[in-house]
Amino acid sequence: MNRIMLLIVALMMTISSNAQNAKFGKPSNDEWNLTSVSYAPDAPAVILYKSVDVNYKLSSGYNSHGSNSDGSIDDSGFAATGTSKNVDPETTSMIYDVKVRTKVLKESGTEYTTMDIITLNDKNDMNIHDEFYEMSIVVFSKVDGKVKKRKITGKNITDERIDDYYCIRHVRIPDVKVGDIIEYQYKLFSNRITYIYYTQLQESIPVLYSKCRLNIPHFLQFNVNKPEYPFITASVALGEIQIGEINNDFQIPRKCVSNVFTIEGRELPAFNGVIDLDKIKSGEVYTVRTDIMDKRYDVKPEITGFVRHLIIGK
Repeated sequence: MNRIMLLIVALMMTISSNAQNAKFGKPSNDEWNLTSVSYAPDAPAVILYKSVDVNYKLSSGYNSHGSNSDGSIDDSGFAATGTSKNVDPETTSMIYDVKVRTKVLKESGTEYTTMDIITLNDKNDMNIHDEFYEMSIVVFSKVDGKVKKRKITGKNITDERIDDYYCIRHVRIPDVKVGDIIEYQYKLFSNRITYIYYTQLQESIPVLYSKCRLNIPHFLQFNVNKPEYPFITASVALGEIQIGEINNDFQIPRKCVSNVFTIEGRELPAFNGVIDLDKIKSGEVYTVRTDIMDKRYDVKPEITGFVRHLIIGK
């Protein structure tokens, strides 16, 4: 009988660890019931869900091209590049859509509810900058069996300039308790269209589910490198991006063929070391690296500093 009960508990933990609740605003019962991580029982906190979606916004000036791609992950699966076009930041921009859900498992886990976001903001050139919008941070707590939520206000969010090129946004959440679930959501606008931030699938605490999705127009060819780890999968497929037209309500919307890369990781261990390029290249850190193939359109200055824009934890 005891063995049967232990098996049932183990199955429940597996179900809880693998569940991916992509809907923000209402933590699932599995997430509320999770009290420890099966593969990291001493973890003080856990990231239940993390996603980084990168999408391009186009406005007039591009033609749509088709492709007979089979959707494979290698170069032959890319959409055709068509004719060579100058990439204009005036008509092309990028949006990062970031969502993170964290749960505090132990008292020491409250230190892992902070968030620091490093972005590029050239002090001398306003055309080279990243810009936040639609930032929302909500803390969910259970009191006497009832779920209560509170929104984190602007006084807990501060911006700091690091140097002439980089800024950092600090998010600090007060009065967090064991069992609380915190949801972070924000969007980041960037006009650096030939540079995509590396996305780290891991963090300093275990991550139950992490996803990076890149929807890149066909005329920008990137090398996208998947980390080599058993619980990380990757795929690429053809997609489309609608091209916005200015002041023309009667024109049929045009679409641009895109390459959609999706990299997903499950039950990822914590990484407590310092994140740098050497560790990423050696495979110590599970990071999605995205590098432009054709350097002709690089936006200057060339990016050589920080390798990621999102840091969770201490």
